[in-house]
Amino acid sequence: MKPPAPRNKILRYFITYLAAIVCSVLTKIKVEGKENLPLSGPFILAPNHIDHSDPVAIAYAIKKPITFLMAEDLEDVPSIQRIVPWSYGVVLVNRKKPRLSTFKTMNKQIKAGEIVCIFPEGTSLSSTLIEGKNGAAMFASKHNIPVIPTAIKGTNFILSSLKRFKRQSIKVVFGKPIKETARFANDNDSLTKEIMKSIASMFNEPEHLY
Repeated sequence: MKPPAPRNKILRYFITYLAAIVCSVLTKIKVEGKENLPLSGPFILAPNHIDHSDPVAIAYAIKKPITFLMAEDLEDVPSIQRIVPWSYGVVLVNRKKPRLSTFKTMNKQIKAGEIVCIFPEGTSLSSTLIEGKNGAAMFASKHNIPVIPTAIKGTNFILSSLKRFKRQSIKVVFGKPIKETARFANDNDSLTKEIMKSIASMFNEPEHLY
């Protein structure tokens, strides 16, 4: 099952608030740093990636329609876990051979003032930060829009907690925005390193790893 392009905002608002209700019932979720978010888009959220449920936590924290960039070749993701992204609608990217249509759709969404979420670590799910890829930096510098480094904590323990009939504590932290990103137009590597450095600081992890 492959998700379609982002659906209309009304449907995405509905799914977002449905996700918020589910998160409130099944988890104990805390959001910090919302004052760092621009009042409106476009801007890019750049979170770490530890679990397939991370987009749901992001949607809960933002409570606005978001354009998610998602890999289309996730063969290890069970079909049941693809229902939500299919319903919500995402922009698909082939990690091995990115298509021109992907870039056109992303550029269109940004020009329309959308909030965009791109996981710099790609599809890797790890409790330890790994080296970031340049997707978020590339779109941010191209359009000169802010990047919000974002830390997600606790989503990787949701299922194990639910099996013990406990509500897992989750935290979503929005860091200080990286502005005037056009200065990185010819050096996306540096912007990616700055994003990962900011995320690392929210985890108190060593900067030299990134």
